[in-house]
Amino acid sequence: MYSTKVFATEPHLIGNIDIQRALLPGTDETGYRVEAGVEGGMLVFTGDAGHVGGIDWGCSRYLIVPIFQDTDHSLWLDLRFWEDGGSPLIAGQLPPHASIAMGVFPGFEVQVVVPLTALKLETLFLPRTPGRLKNVSTGTPVEASLVTSFAITIPRSAQPQVIYIGAPRLSSAEPEYRIPETPVVDEIGQWQRKSWPGKTDGVAELVANLKRWAVNPPTPLGGPLSKYGGLTTRQSVATGYFRKEHDGDRWWLIDPDGHSFFSVGPDCVEPDCSGTVEGLEKLFKWLPARDGEFADAWSETRSGNSVISFSVANLIRAFGEQWHDEWYRITEARLRHWGFNTIANWSEPGIGKRFQMPYVAGMASFPTTKQRIFRDLPDVFSPEYAVDAERCAESLRANAEDPYLIGYFLTNEPNWAFGDYNLGDMLLASPHRLATKVRLVQFLRERYQGNIARLGAAWNVTLNSFDDLFTPVPNASSLSDVAGEDLADFAPIIIDEYVRVPAAAARRVDPNHLCLGLRWAWIASDSFYAGSQYCDVFSINCYQMMPDASEIAKTSRASGLPVMIGEFHAGALDVGLPANALRGVVNQAARGEFYRYYVENAASLPELVGAHYFQYGDQPVLGRFDGECLNIGLVDVCHKPYHDMTTVIADTHRTLYDVCRGTRPPVRVQPEEMPREGF
Repeated sequence: MYSTKVFATEPHLIGNIDIQRALLPGTDETGYRVEAGVEGGMLVFTGDAGHVGGIDWGCSRYLIVPIFQDTDHSLWLDLRFWEDGGSPLIAGQLPPHASIAMGVFPGFEVQVVVPLTALKLETLFLPRTPGRLKNVSTGTPVEASLVTSFAITIPRSAQPQVIYIGAPRLSSAEPEYRIPETPVVDEIGQWQRKSWPGKTDGVAELVANLKRWAVNPPTPLGGPLSKYGGLTTRQSVATGYFRKEHDGDRWWLIDPDGHSFFSVGPDCVEPDCSGTVEGLEKLFKWLPARDGEFADAWSETRSGNSVISFSVANLIRAFGEQWHDEWYRITEARLRHWGFNTIANWSEPGIGKRFQMPYVAGMASFPTTKQRIFRDLPDVFSPEYAVDAERCAESLRANAEDPYLIGYFLTNEPNWAFGDYNLGDMLLASPHRLATKVRLVQFLRERYQGNIARLGAAWNVTLNSFDDLFTPVPNASSLSDVAGEDLADFAPIIIDEYVRVPAAAARRVDPNHLCLGLRWAWIASDSFYAGSQYCDVFSINCYQMMPDASEIAKTSRASGLPVMIGEFHAGALDVGLPANALRGVVNQAARGEFYRYYVENAASLPELVGAHYFQYGDQPVLGRFDGECLNIGLVDVCHKPYHDMTTVIADTHRTLYDVCRGTRPPVRVQPEEMPREGF
């Protein structure tokens, strides 16, 4: 048995929110019926340190918040935690806090369960649990025993929301998760409870469509393009591989035949878009056997959980053992008809070679060390890091002489970079004698010319020698302003080595292709530009309505490199997915207009050499491995294109080089942005 204690105090309300006591639908559990306006708001529970909601947090391991929302989209929920007297109730300020944001599936009660150890933010993405979708931890690390305020935040939405929230409680053990008996996913992978124009009406229509598309593939776009998709009217030096060049006006990629090239293509070009099954079996109307005819539709995650790909199962229904070859035929024809010239990241290995289409790749893994600084940030000055970099770089050897390869990314969205964290501060707090910590102490010894008394006076701390810094010093950056500055100044040294070591290893294995950088999620600190000199292109993932011209110019200027956007997208709620996207628009036609607006404005920027759309296919209704279930595909789970979107994409690509050259201005009318729904 385990102990559970329910919050004994009522919440304070912030924003346009009204609550009343009510039973959660279908249960005998009393909680809150919350009516939230379109701007959302907060339910805030307060108390003394480690005694919030009228109960002691000291002997508990899990926070549990039951949630029910009966809408046609998932709920974006944000749990926030403050310590040391911080509170959103303090007028005019929102003190530093830990945030755990997540999606919650609609239509049945979901138990949101958060381990209290997660408040330290050592893990960016928490494992999903039944009904809880993707979740991400950001902000300032917090100790549960010091929490003074806890808030349930309901973000902005397109419509007023009614949400049922069970009384929060703390528990000594993780509870059992309850899943309803009624399926929500039909036999071909669509959301059963919702109808929309273009929804495939069963297996027979699915099979007929796929066979028709296989027999009648669309014709490719024409134009003055090289076999690589470069602009034949612009000739430069041909080297046999992709390279970069500034022509005096703007940056270009140059294709192997010497033609100017701007890279556009979808990420995740693959037939498989798998979704979680374990713990959710009752929510599927049909699941195939794991061996026999549909074996290819099943796979396992790295953690060993079974996942199902309805997109593959649907191909097997139509083409049997030839399903993969037929998918290749259909997909290559579509990509060329829509005018894409690049197979972007995360795509099926070998597909660029097979299609004879330019592509990007990534190292199969990024070097690491047994002991890390924070999240996935390795001990970068350790010999172990250098040895592992050589191993990781070997994955690039297979494509080192392929002219269709544009270049390779070193990694994607480092987890430690989801915020401007003081990395030097984290090093001093570490109990391990990391090689990078040794380098930090050396850095401080040199800065203070070996005078520990000077450092102690500047930091407002008593130290007998620099070796005392190897004893963990928690929150050293808060000792004084100078301490914070000293430790922050070490971050570029860490990041420079973080980039240099794998970049050098990759260059030794593949000297022919462009190093495309690290695909930063965003630039949270100027220290992220450290190490740019070891790359050929600076890559970022830019989930905005359009790239910010001043920010792109700053990035290029600070790095000294052209810039490539590795991911962007928009989604809508007019079809069968419970969440739109990181950027939302009203419908599929607006998604097409968004693509035109984003890509044309990107192409008009002289610093940019490419923009890659995330992603080729929609995500599963119940979420992929991490819970994302977004309407972001060019095609749905039945491989049916969103024609209202792809028609505009093809039109955009017909004249894209005119925008690059400045002979045609980009469109300036931005599609209406809708609130992000779900997570």
